[in-house]
Amino acid sequence: MPLYQAFDLQIFSEILLPELIPAKNPHKAIDVKIVRSAIKFPELLPTSIHRRGVMAESAERADGAIYLRWEGIAGYKSVNGNTLYVEPYTDDMEVLSLFTVSEALGCILLQRGLLLLHASSVQVGEVAYSFLGEPGAGKSTTASAFVKHGALLLSDDLTAICFDDANRPYVLPAYPQLKIWENTVNGLEFDRSELVPVAEGINKFSLRPNQSFPEKPVPLAKIFLLHKSLDLPAIQKFSPIHGPIELVRHFPLSAHLLCGQVHQKHFQQSSWCATHSEIWNKRRPDGFTALEKWVLTNF
Repeated sequence: MPLYQAFDLQIFSEILLPELIPAKNPHKAIDVKIVRSAIKFPELLPTSIHRRGVMAESAERADGAIYLRWEGIAGYKSVNGNTLYVEPYTDDMEVLSLFTVSEALGCILLQRGLLLLHASSVQVGEVAYSFLGEPGAGKSTTASAFVKHGALLLSDDLTAICFDDANRPYVLPAYPQLKIWENTVNGLEFDRSELVPVAEGINKFSLRPNQSFPEKPVPLAKIFLLHKSLDLPAIQKFSPIHGPIELVRHFPLSAHLLCGQVHQKHFQQSSWCATHSEIWNKRRPDGFTALEKWVLTNF
């Protein structure tokens, strides 16, 4: 059966996950198992998570198990941060993989105590930058502009952060795929022959950078909350007090999971990020030329 590595985890999977990197050490202990199984679902709640026009439903049981289901795609049950049960409803393995390595795997990461952000991240030099924002704010576009100019991709859409004994934040490398829209391909002048259409949507492509993909956690230096509003400053640094409030808004999983001890831990971890890294409110540069110019000032 396939063995993969992602988010500093050794992953055994009964379904193919081509986005992930094959495990380099097959003898390393397995951290997470992804298992095909029929799942009996509790009553599910609607979420704000949409993929391919399908809204996810989710629930959490008292024993900590997390359930996630996309009608017509797949259902998932995440247990103890080490087992993800998958009930496929589609024969399209590309689509199944896409949904599995997104929020479904995110449920496992949440159970393992990691800070999760709806963000794309890159490595610049020896440190990591993360880009957050509402849909359409330009997270993946900004990350792809950094990659074009030599940054290493760390994650797309879902960023997981761990902490050392001094509470300093580190971004965990996910897998080497960045999903970008056609206008980004054209605007940043990527070679289409090196891109692959993805199943997530029309005119969306997979960029798999040629550079070596990082394997070890990377110190988080800067977080940029991207926006397009002309009513806000073009660039503004958040204080350590206000930064965590903003990060809570960018939790990538179902909002009902962010309660009680999970919410408290998320806020505490966000406070550590604000203490040890810079958090900026940044208006997205207008146009690809301006974006690339700004990118170059951050190397």
